[in-house]
Amino acid sequence: MRKIAYLMTALLLWSCSDDDGGTGPNPNAELVVGTWNLTELRISPAQDIDEDGTPTSNVLTELDCISARITLRADNTWTFNGNDLVVTTITGGLFKFFCSEENRTSGGNWDIQGNTLRLADGTGNVTQFAFDSANNTLTNLIGEVLPGLQAEVYTQ
Repeated sequence: MRKIAYLMTALLLWSCSDDDGGTGPNPNAELVVGTWNLTELRISPAQDIDEDGTPTSNVLTELDCISARITLRADNTWTFNGNDLVVTTITGGLFKFFCSEENRTSGGNWDIQGNTLRLADGTGNVTQFAFDSANNTLTNLIGEVLPGLQAEVYTQ
């Protein structure tokens, strides 16, 4: 009789184990909630936009009129507020850079899977960011060359 009781107990404990394959809540979800400010806007190749003799790949060090902010809320909604960089091609690999005078706002829902943060806007467009908890950054790797952008980096 005692063997049956041990067997039943072992069977009961084994049948209650977590075998649904779920991983539980992502611990990064709490870490990304908050306000993220644009701290780097990378271009390639490097340019001397302010004509001080020093080319750089970070537009923000050359133009102080660019700003952007992403707010991620605990209810998995987000908002963006900022102005855009406008790049026009001149000739011979030269470009003109200036800040948009209009503020752009958007929003939608967000989720995070592992270290990938996804922002979905109201039209279904999804933008992915790599979350780096060690450096507290969100990076959208765009990967284009001028007149496109390489990446945008936000810091909390």
